[in-house]
Amino acid sequence: MKIFRRLLLVLTGLVFISALPNLFFNADFQYVYMNAKSGSFGFYPFSYVSAIYNVFLYLARPDQWSIVVMGKEYALVDVLFERVAYSMKVFFFSLTLAVIAAVLVSMLISLPCGKIKRFLLFIVNITESLPDIFIIIGVQLLVVMYFRETGVLIGDIAMTGGEEIYLLPVTCLTVVPAVFLVKTIVLLLKEEEKKAYVELARGKGLSSVHILVVHSFRNVLYSLFYQMKLIFSFMLSNLFILEQLFNMRGVMGLLMWSTGYTFVIISTLIFLPFFLLFTLIEQRMKKSIGMKEDGTYA
Repeated sequence: MKIFRRLLLVLTGLVFISALPNLFFNADFQYVYMNAKSGSFGFYPFSYVSAIYNVFLYLARPDQWSIVVMGKEYALVDVLFERVAYSMKVFFFSLTLAVIAAVLVSMLISLPCGKIKRFLLFIVNITESLPDIFIIIGVQLLVVMYFRETGVLIGDIAMTGGEEIYLLPVTCLTVVPAVFLVKTIVLLLKEEEKKAYVELARGKGLSSVHILVVHSFRNVLYSLFYQMKLIFSFMLSNLFILEQLFNMRGVMGLLMWSTGYTFVIISTLIFLPFFLLFTLIEQRMKKSIGMKEDGTYA
């Protein structure tokens, strides 16, 4: 029941947010765009309440769902699921690569290998200091420069026609969360090194690799899971930038044109899978350590 209450609160919040422009602006965004007219800025509480009512009204009429993109109106179901599938594939590919790369790099940094450790920390610190948009544009420029020198195109730098692109978008979307995860895992592993069980394991003659992989890393997984929620928000914001710079026809670009009930529908399709995934994993992890719903231990 707690899960359903949380989900209901989030969906209700999305409805209130979707109608928020009507509280300060007396014209619908899509109407303004299609008719080249403008509204006046102010405070319109009655329009806000009316907009909320219209959101619920249209949510109950799926046969009337439509969205205006670049001045053209489309049936929402004709464009939505294809775009959601494309964006989620890019997102999950990137997340998987980010986790794998972060675990491997953090393990190497945490091992007593001086030269490798210093080199990897240097790369991580340099990458961390670069803005997200700089990384994306930098990758595109490097691909163009390499193509001019060799005539070999590593990957498409923009989506043209209906062909989906993956290599460069996935690469760019992987970098920032991977760096953040590396810094987080290394910090958590350093905290684990101070605990008594590590000293005990060393006293028994266990190798550093065995202690790190079998004991320390397993103990940081629970803390790392809660950092993944922050990673999720980072990656969604970067995905929006990515879709604009690579001209990708994804769901984040569609979200930019949404308003009212379309905003609620698209946001729900983006949010719901991750909400369910995080909830199921969290319940599983709490059960594995004997934590009950009220936060106490069995």
